[in-house]
Amino acid sequence: MNESQNPRFEFRIFGNHLEQIEQKIRQMAGEEMVRSMMSVYLLASGNPDNNIKIREGVMDIKVLEDEQHGLEQWNPFLVGSFPLEAEVIKTVIFPALGVQHPAFDRSTYSLEQFINEVICVDPDLTVAYVNKKRHGFLIDNVITEIAEIKVNGASLKTICIESEDPEKVIKLKNTLEINPAAENVNYPLALKRVMGLESLPEEWKSENF
Repeated sequence: MNESQNPRFEFRIFGNHLEQIEQKIRQMAGEEMVRSMMSVYLLASGNPDNNIKIREGVMDIKVLEDEQHGLEQWNPFLVGSFPLEAEVIKTVIFPALGVQHPAFDRSTYSLEQFINEVICVDPDLTVAYVNKKRHGFLIDNVITEIAEIKVNGASLKTICIESEDPEKVIKLKNTLEINPAAENVNYPLALKRVMGLESLPEEWKSENF
């Protein structure tokens, strides 16, 4: 397992009516970087502290290290590429999910075998297929992203601000005039809400969400 980057503090919001914030970002930012990708998220209801996903055949985990001033600091590390050994799945992935591991019928698993034979058969686990079109910007050395996503086909938008320096995130959040009371929602929580695994706050039920 190798660390892929330094831990960054993040503030993220979701919704379908984020045009005003998006417009401000585009006015402030320079050239954007656009990437499209598909990620597979592994969700467990009792796991609030780990963000576990597979992208381009590579498993990585983000661990929630700290929370400050409404921001979350996530520390990522790479688990490895598929096929993965059953021992890695047992000793790394399932502890991160917070779920008891099953008996393994194979010594190594391809991605398809892992999803179909290990994850989908476990009633405590859920898979979310997330297609993303990510528009990345750099504003005052703060990474800023606007993304159009589809969660198992359901469309949603998200905006994220992240930096190793939490003060920079807070400053840009204020500059973009994001509601001070806006909830910081990470990907696992948002996906659980969309898929009915977590109750919806009133704001998410509104037609203005």
